[in-house]
Amino acid sequence: MAFTIKNPPEFTLEIPQWDRDSLGDGIEMAKVPEALLNNEVYLKAIAERLEHVTLVTLPASGWTGDAAPFTQAVAVSGVVEGMEPMLVSALEDGASAAEQKAYIKAYGIICGGTAELGDGAATFKVYKKPASDITVGLKGV
Repeated sequence: MAFTIKNPPEFTLEIPQWDRDSLGDGIEMAKVPEALLNNEVYLKAIAERLEHVTLVTLPASGWTGDAAPFTQAVAVSGVVEGMEPMLVSALEDGASAAEQKAYIKAYGIICGGTAELGDGAATFKVYKKPASDITVGLKGV
């Protein structure tokens, strides 16, 4: 007997409870471990997504608007509306002191703004344009 793993994985609470009074129908009883296996695959996929960091580059020249808030829309693979990723630093290891200073300043501006997610895109809004390009991470996409 083979179990079917749904793609994309689905989670269900509709799992029949069997006891000694249940009829011993093997086909129906096989649905229980299949549902539990699909739940496990679903939870594993969610856990992996929550740990994954997607890098997003925001070029200094990409900000639009003549007054605050300035906006920039970028494509983000894997993002869907309703996700709530966490913004994380993507400062490269071994960056010079000047690179660190510029990054920290731009990162602070991005953190002080907002972002809206849509299917496959993110729109960042800031109240001051960063002077340099910046790559940030979205953890949980």
